[in-house]
Amino acid sequence: MIKELFLSPRRIALFLWHWLLGGFFLGTLTLTGPVRWATGYARSAGWSESAEKLAVFSLIGALAAVSLLLAAALTRKTESASGPAGRWGLPAASLALFLTALALWLNPKLMTNSTPQSAAEVFSWSEFVFGPYPEEDRLAGLKAEGYTAVISLLSPAVMPFEPVLLAREKGAAKEIGMEIIHIPMLPWVSSNDHVKARLKEIERRGPGKYYVHCYLGKDRVNVFKTMLSSVSGGARLKSLGPADVRTLNDIKKLERGAITVLRKDVFFTPYPTDEEYFAYILNGTVKSVASLLNPDNPDDLPWIKKEEAIAGKYGLKIVNYPWKKLDATGRAKALREIRALEKPVVIHAFLAHTADSLGFIAAYRGGPAAATAAQPASEGK
Repeated sequence: MIKELFLSPRRIALFLWHWLLGGFFLGTLTLTGPVRWATGYARSAGWSESAEKLAVFSLIGALAAVSLLLAAALTRKTESASGPAGRWGLPAASLALFLTALALWLNPKLMTNSTPQSAAEVFSWSEFVFGPYPEEDRLAGLKAEGYTAVISLLSPAVMPFEPVLLAREKGAAKEIGMEIIHIPMLPWVSSNDHVKARLKEIERRGPGKYYVHCYLGKDRVNVFKTMLSSVSGGARLKSLGPADVRTLNDIKKLERGAITVLRKDVFFTPYPTDEEYFAYILNGTVKSVASLLNPDNPDDLPWIKKEEAIAGKYGLKIVNYPWKKLDATGRAKALREIRALEKPVVIHAFLAHTADSLGFIAAYRGGPAAATAAQPASEGK
């Protein structure tokens, strides 16, 4: 069947037509149905990031297989159909399904399963309100409410809908006389180096009121808020509304191991992945990070440098206490200083359940006496 399907350019073109257009529709159904349900369940059940990814990738793999088989079947059906209506009907149906899915993506209100919320923060120099993509009526309302500008975090790299939404937003804003400040952000930690420079430019403009949005007003706006606080020297004066953020209280595991709650707002974790950093730490819900990695260990050093770079970029306080090499006096001192860090605080080794990690947890829970009595462990990280 597959060999016969790929013999002619026409068959290849038909197959790609059905696969790409129909696959986009099936992908939309999968993301808004099974993937959303699976991730919601995974987070409520405290699954690790890796387990959640595995579930999502399994669904995507099933989607790819189904879309390939369906495209092959539709290609054979199209070629065997008699008359122009039969031969053009199925390709037209695939196109219609694609356009239907695209229309959904171009309407962010339909792509969320809850009522969007806005959150406002007043900093020392301006007020910023955070929320989802603003439709034309919302833009008009922002103009009437005296907003200085709208800051759009949509990225042209998020194809195919964010470039269209961005163009539509700019067109609507031009008609009503609202300024759009475009600061594209991607939902991972290594691709937003330009944001702080743009925030400095906004700060130099003086006081104003800004509406900040990404697509659904979730992860990217929360990371933007963290970077904004860093640029402002942490001068956040008050919070004016609820924020849609994920916290470490919502999950039980990270990819490299379990989360241990040592006390209120004190979490012991393994070294977070980039995705975990973006979703749970850089969103403003963590104030300090204490790393137990050892800079004298060549295996640890690249991870320490990477984390320091992330912390510097996003204005996160990070300290290092190489637990493995500290003597009893050093460990007691480290515990005192870690307890004094601004909370919420994340304390991490590389893995969560090595002997050194368990030794730290026991020392933290046991107080200074336990730390003084503890001997440096000999196990690796």
